[in-house]
Amino acid sequence: MNSRLLLLLAVCVPLLASAREPKPRTYDIIIVGGGKTEAEAQAALDRLKAQVLWVRVAQPSGGFLAVEKSDTYPGLNKGLYIAVLGLCARDAEVATDLKRFMKALKVHAPGAYSKSIKGQYGDPCPPSGAFTPPDAEEKPFLERIAKEPKSAEAFYAYGLFLKEQGRLTEADAMAGQALELNPEHAEAKALAHLLMVLLTD
Repeated sequence: MNSRLLLLLAVCVPLLASAREPKPRTYDIIIVGGGKTEAEAQAALDRLKAQVLWVRVAQPSGGFLAVEKSDTYPGLNKGLYIAVLGLCARDAEVATDLKRFMKALKVHAPGAYSKSIKGQYGDPCPPSGAFTPPDAEEKPFLERIAKEPKSAEAFYAYGLFLKEQGRLTEADAMAGQALELNPEHAEAKALAHLLMVLLTD
């Protein structure tokens, strides 16, 4: 291999590698509590689960409804455990009105706060609608679930309502809960499939 080709490879390969690496973004990390032990952070998350249906039924994942070490995130105090509700990219819908979102959240979790951090975390942003008081149209669905917590049909009906409202992340959690209660629920299966398509578009 001649020296020109080697030089070309030495210049181009690092450039191609860096082009593939996603650029860091600015996020607001939403923290609902924490402490020096994992149990303290988990307790903060459990308190919120008791109050907010979406938090109770949504599937936790990295950076989303999870208890994590604060050392994982740049700029946070070290050596603590934190209950992370989610991370919202600054261009995400909820971040356009973070103050309103935090105000709604603090009704349920008075100690909740947000911090600005940089990194690459995908889009694990909690749905803002899950924390705002339900209107007259939404309330009956929540009341039915409170009365029938083991009813797949109740969760399916609420999921369908949320889908029609454009609240797809919440709808997906309700469809998932309906299927957990009754894996053979045909309408919930169809709704879950449709939401999977809509959420990946």
